[in-house]
Amino acid sequence: MSDEVDRTSGPRINKTYLSFEQEFPLWGKLELQKSAALAALDAARGREQAAAAELDEKIKTAFARYYAASQALLIQREVTDITRSIARLAKVRYGQNLGNETDAITAEAEIARAGIETARLEGERRTAAARLNVLLARPATAPLADPKKLRPLPAAEPPLASLIDRARLGNPRLFAGAAEIRSAASQHELAEKAWFPNVTLGAGAIQRDNGPPGYTATLAFKVPLQWEAKQAGEREASARLGAAQQRQAQLELDIGGDLEQALAALATARRFRELTRKQLIPKLAAAQKAALTAYRQNQGTLTAVLEAEHRIHQARLELLRADNDAQGALAATERLIGADL
Repeated sequence: MSDEVDRTSGPRINKTYLSFEQEFPLWGKLELQKSAALAALDAARGREQAAAAELDEKIKTAFARYYAASQALLIQREVTDITRSIARLAKVRYGQNLGNETDAITAEAEIARAGIETARLEGERRTAAARLNVLLARPATAPLADPKKLRPLPAAEPPLASLIDRARLGNPRLFAGAAEIRSAASQHELAEKAWFPNVTLGAGAIQRDNGPPGYTATLAFKVPLQWEAKQAGEREASARLGAAQQRQAQLELDIGGDLEQALAALATARRFRELTRKQLIPKLAAAQKAALTAYRQNQGTLTAVLEAEHRIHQARLELLRADNDAQGALAATERLIGADL
């Protein structure tokens, strides 16, 4: 600050004040501010981890979809080969007057239908590959190796209570919510202590153009006089704390419900896979073989052969969908508990 030396006559003489001030929050305010800032940092890190966990879930789900599309395409190619064999058999039988022209035409139509289905599945596989590449931060058209196998499912269904306990410790959204509660609690205490004054200390030097230097020292108190503003601040801080606590309680309930849904989906998919793989597909395969044998021996119809083939094909596709559902439920469970199952 630039000023003038006090004098009643003569030329003006300048004097310069060089000073600094520092405010010191008392009554534990500084510690509360630090606590609130660190809690806000933890909340931000929790949200970052939650975003990473959601990305991991999307990648796992996208891989399962890519695997299912690849396997469905392999199954469809097997079906196409079988359909072509059936079509050749129908032509041979028609040439030997053992079948009719309708069977031969129908068999050719089945080949065309198989080609259409193959094109559709190739599109699904391409879409799944693009989705997986994008989630992996790669170009959408980057080449991907053929998937070998899916991640193994847990040997037994874990109890819901243990998963909820693991979620309380590892779920990043719960971690962020707890940090937000701590930050809101510190802010609430700060609002309550806003009624207490802070102290400001200052020191400085005086430089005169024509005189000895001097020194200054200051001691100041900031007295809060805006009563309504302080009361409003307390109400706001209290509302923020209550809202954070309610959000945390609701989040725990939501996670518990989501875990139960994921476990139910996992159990359903596991049971469906077991019944389809061990009972349904073997019986449908036997029925398809019997229908084809009967048709070759002129004791069955082409319609029965094609229907049997469609049934086993559909069962194999449904088994792939069950595997995909199980992988989705597994990925959701791992996101909710914040760790691998």
